[in-house]
Amino acid sequence: MGWFSSFQGKSLVSISILAYLTSYLMNHLPVSQPIRWHYLRRTALWFVALYTILYTLPLTDMEAIIELTEWVGPQVLHLDNAKKIWNTGSGDTSFSYAYLFVLSSFCLGMAVLLAAVVGPRRNYTLFYVLTQTFVRYYLAYFMLFYGFAKVFEGQFISPPLISLEQTYGNSSPMGIVWVMMGLSKVYAVFGGLGEVVGGLLLFFRRTKTLGALLIVAVMTNVVMLNFAYDIPVKLFSSYLLLLTFFVLTPDIPALVRLFLLQQPAQLNQSSLALSGKGQRLTHTIGKTLVILFLIMKTSGSFKPFPDADIALRGTYKAETFVLGTDTLPPLTTDSIRWQKLLIENSYGILLRMNNKQEYYNTKIDEQKKTIRFTNQYDSTQRYTLNYVWAKDTFQLRGEWEGKPLQASFRRRKVEDYTLTGRGFHWISEYPYNR
Repeated sequence: MGWFSSFQGKSLVSISILAYLTSYLMNHLPVSQPIRWHYLRRTALWFVALYTILYTLPLTDMEAIIELTEWVGPQVLHLDNAKKIWNTGSGDTSFSYAYLFVLSSFCLGMAVLLAAVVGPRRNYTLFYVLTQTFVRYYLAYFMLFYGFAKVFEGQFISPPLISLEQTYGNSSPMGIVWVMMGLSKVYAVFGGLGEVVGGLLLFFRRTKTLGALLIVAVMTNVVMLNFAYDIPVKLFSSYLLLLTFFVLTPDIPALVRLFLLQQPAQLNQSSLALSGKGQRLTHTIGKTLVILFLIMKTSGSFKPFPDADIALRGTYKAETFVLGTDTLPPLTTDSIRWQKLLIENSYGILLRMNNKQEYYNTKIDEQKKTIRFTNQYDSTQRYTLNYVWAKDTFQLRGEWEGKPLQASFRRRKVEDYTLTGRGFHWISEYPYNR
């Protein structure tokens, strides 16, 4: 029952596309130039069709598939850590590589068998058109998803305070990319619009080539970033790029003649014949509904405008710190005294003098001038402190860990950092490279 629920959630997009293809199959008959479907070409088509459809299904939630993949990993590929990891943000786990091998091997074996059993007399041209259409819509969905995530700041956010406080030497390559993309909203939106426009162009036969060319440019950059900066989405981003080349497959000869041989060329567009007025209307309505569904599903998860920063957001460096009756000096070996307090919009990070980090959910009452801290890993650790502004200092008073606390801080706002406060300059007499 759990697998069925997961199937419903993860495969809704695939089902909607397949429903559209059913209507497509009923309403269209391709009359394009015949293609010679020799054995290798049939095998390649079966492999692409099987792999793309099976890849969309949540097969890795099935116990049998998990057990098979976890066996293949160490026994065949010598990946000792090929265990299923739930709720991981990585797409390049040992299990992912093992599953890639399992799925590819199965699809290749089935493709070899089906290409031999289903001979060239069958309508492979229609099968090819349907596979192309499924891939186009599947690819368009993810271009819209990742594109809208960038446009609406769902993927890359403004650099958090902990990143601004972290040195380059302690940053990861992936972390630097995330800070870079989040730092410039314009650049992130620019990249997102490229994905959105490319995805929208894929929905229509007359513009699919232009959309695929645009996506090749965008996704090549994404794939290179993932490989160059060790971002664990290498497998999936490469998969999307390969699907884009598959969409371009029928147009490659024309593109070679046009760009390399500088000869006149015409794109290979299948001529589709509709079998009736009612079926044309059914197809148009079905296609429109599927496109609207995919757009709403990909854009509805993100807020068009992020929430404004709270007034207290910033980094607070402790200048004086009194706990109980003891005034604690700023010793780097002290595990009790606070070094800095980072207040974000919905949480706070407490840095002790020994650089230990503690994460708290925060609730600020601006009328009562209080901040409630709740430890993210132990909800029983809950403290409420009063805050006051005194000239240029920020003060906290209250009870912390059973003792009276009184501390004063010097605030550093987000725009006080060079990275976030530099801004844009049309004119620069000298390069500002630090």
